[in-house]
Amino acid sequence: MLLKIIINLKLKLTIVLHKILYYGLVYPLSKLPFFILYRISDALYLILYHIIRFRKEVVKQNLKNSFPNESKTRLNNIERSFYRHFCDLFVESIKAFTICEEDSKKRMIYKNVQLFNSLATKKRNVTLMGGHYGNWELLAISINAIMPHQCIALYNPLKNLFWEGVMKKSRSRFGLQLTSIKNPTAIVRLKGQLSCTIYGSDQSPRNPNSAHWTTFLNQETGFQRGAERFARDKKDAIVFARIRKIKRGFYETEFNLMYEEGTELPPNRIMEDYKMRLEAQIIEDPRYYLWTHKRWKHKRPLTPTIDKTISS
Repeated sequence: MLLKIIINLKLKLTIVLHKILYYGLVYPLSKLPFFILYRISDALYLILYHIIRFRKEVVKQNLKNSFPNESKTRLNNIERSFYRHFCDLFVESIKAFTICEEDSKKRMIYKNVQLFNSLATKKRNVTLMGGHYGNWELLAISINAIMPHQCIALYNPLKNLFWEGVMKKSRSRFGLQLTSIKNPTAIVRLKGQLSCTIYGSDQSPRNPNSAHWTTFLNQETGFQRGAERFARDKKDAIVFARIRKIKRGFYETEFNLMYEEGTELPPNRIMEDYKMRLEAQIIEDPRYYLWTHKRWKHKRPLTPTIDKTISS
């Protein structure tokens, strides 16, 4: 009984501390104008890159393996530019807690939205595939406001329940529907309403044995097959979201149709198409990809599992 009381007190104290952190620091920072937040980003760059050296070895190795023919000088320039963008992304993510809808629309411009209008006319639901490039958080927050479809985003739940609640409230306040990646079958499609389900399929696969393995940025790479499975099962149109950083704090997303329906395609064709589009985007301007991510921590299994849901 005493142990249970101690555990409950510890949990309550942890929640209180996280509330103090959010309401005492994060929320006030989020209310600051962008020009002040970018001065904070400049200072943060000096701390993370030159002093703490946050994941610097991971970034160096990722860049070296991805661009084996580039000079050391070129790789160092990409590295420094990435860390500056990474710090901008950090303060922009803080700002996302309180950014107004009008400001989010100014900072994320969408091109070829008529593609979704055309698909909506045909009563087609959409699987939207993108990567961790540019500012994907700003896309998630702002996209529902410009779409004829109800947008649904799959996300990885946080262990801390307080931050989980804060994150869900922030991301969904402009209409986005959130569904845990651990329970994708819980996706709710409202009767009579078209939907657009958003997948960021470029993170390291949770299960390497069931991943689609291919060559990506000159390395053996596993991709989660969830988007392809879902699109085939639901007979969705498949669209690629290509994000571009215009200037500091401003981004542009262009939508490109991959397939109007993928049920008759060969297995893994959707994943290969997605991989090639994302790879081309990164090669064109590698500064804005998430190089701190341990993307290649898994190795290709000797005997990978055949995905019968795609092969059938």
